[in-house]
Amino acid sequence: MIDITNIPLNKLTAWEGNVRKTQNKGGIDELAASIEAHGLLQSLVVRKDGKKFAVVAGNRRLAALAALLKASKIDADFEVPCQVLDNDAQATEISLAENTVRENMHPADECDAYRHLIDNGAPIADVAARFGKTETYVKQRLKLARVSPVVVAAYRKEKLNLEQVQAFAVSDDHEAQEAVLRDFDPDRNDASDIRDSLTENEVTVTDKRVRYVTLKAYEKAGGTVRRDLFSQDDDGVFILDVPLLDRLVGEKLDRAANTVQKEGWKWVEVHPEFDYQDKSKFHIRREELTPLPAKKQAELETLKAEYEALEEQWLNSNDDGDRPARLDEVGERIETLTAERAPFWPADTLAIAGVVVHLDHGGKASIVRGLVRPEDMPKKSGTSKTPASGDATGDAESGDHQVRSEFPSGLIEDLTAQKSAAVSAELLQRPDIALAAVVHAMACKTFHSGYTSLQISVEQQSFRKVEGSKALGQIEAARETWSEKLPGQEDALWDWCLNQHRDVLLDLLAFCTAGAMNAIQTKQDRVDSARLAHANQIAAAVGLDMKTWFTPTAQNYFTRIGKPQILAAIKEAKGQPPAPAWEKLKKADLANEAERQIAGSGWLPKPLR
Repeated sequence: MIDITNIPLNKLTAWEGNVRKTQNKGGIDELAASIEAHGLLQSLVVRKDGKKFAVVAGNRRLAALAALLKASKIDADFEVPCQVLDNDAQATEISLAENTVRENMHPADECDAYRHLIDNGAPIADVAARFGKTETYVKQRLKLARVSPVVVAAYRKEKLNLEQVQAFAVSDDHEAQEAVLRDFDPDRNDASDIRDSLTENEVTVTDKRVRYVTLKAYEKAGGTVRRDLFSQDDDGVFILDVPLLDRLVGEKLDRAANTVQKEGWKWVEVHPEFDYQDKSKFHIRREELTPLPAKKQAELETLKAEYEALEEQWLNSNDDGDRPARLDEVGERIETLTAERAPFWPADTLAIAGVVVHLDHGGKASIVRGLVRPEDMPKKSGTSKTPASGDATGDAESGDHQVRSEFPSGLIEDLTAQKSAAVSAELLQRPDIALAAVVHAMACKTFHSGYTSLQISVEQQSFRKVEGSKALGQIEAARETWSEKLPGQEDALWDWCLNQHRDVLLDLLAFCTAGAMNAIQTKQDRVDSARLAHANQIAAAVGLDMKTWFTPTAQNYFTRIGKPQILAAIKEAKGQPPAPAWEKLKKADLANEAERQIAGSGWLPKPLR
């Protein structure tokens, strides 16, 4: 039986022979709080040292007692239960045993203990104070304790790490947690993948609707949120009342629509979502310019004719003379006269056209004017035949058989959307290839099955997945240029086309062909489908180099693959193994490091090669 002697605190001192030379000062405040709340649960081991006693085992407890003394929570003569040793050899052995044999409590056990205390009525604030923890720490442990028992069991078996369990805690749905766990692959997935899977149908404060309404306005209207205790940014805040959010968005858009209605349009509608495919259902009317007085209009026509004649003469001359100064003089006068023509919406356009007010991808209200429904278009003489709509996917041969890809289907779809947009952008510069592609598609429809990468019904494809990309920027610039060149009314388009040079029509054909390009691989598509094979043929014909159009970053690629794939990408791009320290980085940090390491290397993910 061990004899315990009570020794006043002021008689105790640290032992110089302690085998632990490096002291960890962390957790002393927590230990002090525990001693204050529960008493000293474990006695100190000491040996005689002159008139005092040196603490052989229990230096952290001694430091915690010293902290309580300094805070005037105990007196200097506070009696400390101690076990007194006889000799130095025994003291060294005890010190070694104290520092090597002990094992920290498993976090899952700690979580269960906190839950037991809270479930039995202990306030979170009291538990935090008694154990020297913050309230947030206790709430986090409590949250982990309420994760599905199946997930916790996997954690105890070391099939998951703590960061991954924290990711499961983003949802309270045990069935959903367990479904994600069943598909979890530690070689391909990480904590961020778990969090994304459990929140893919949730609305975060980064959603464009929230940005438009603002979180402050949503909460002021009574909206509630759920906050992920383990997230440090806005991605961890989730909107719980989506119907309220949609109502607030609608009300704010309605106010914008009421302002537009005063412009005299036939109709004004609010559409939270409105992309190119939605827009393609309407005929487009554009603003016209107010006419110039007859005298200035005649001057403008004369100047335009002179400008064209001077430019053609200069371009076709055999000498290397400078650009004629008269060209600049005429050009400046043309610009001056044109600037006097203010844009306006004609009354006949207002009478048949309408406006759609919608949210753009940046969370701002966007107003699209001049939309005419097919039934509101002025009646034409004669009959017209509407071409049959082509197959949107063009993969009739797609079966149930799918080869498992090393990349998530959503990532492949996003990457190939970048490729599809890049092919479209390249086609803008190659009307010869565009012409061949259109003729080929028509011939396929006429003589064969008709499965090509062109949606030859000329249904403009959506570029929503590549917003902000270099390719879409070029396509949009071309769209703006053509919008200015083409007549504002559809009735005038045929006569315009008849009067254009073949090169102009080829360029317009290239733009329309580019907009119909579909090289996106969805999860329903076989990788060897005829449509995707044809897309690759067009890509080869235009000399597509995806390095010109796409650079892998943490956001668009590396955070969406597993850590082993990130490390393999760095190794492949750099031609040497990644630094060993990188393997210990969290996935988000490793993704950022990969972006830095690969920058400028020209490396591309396999789906884009």
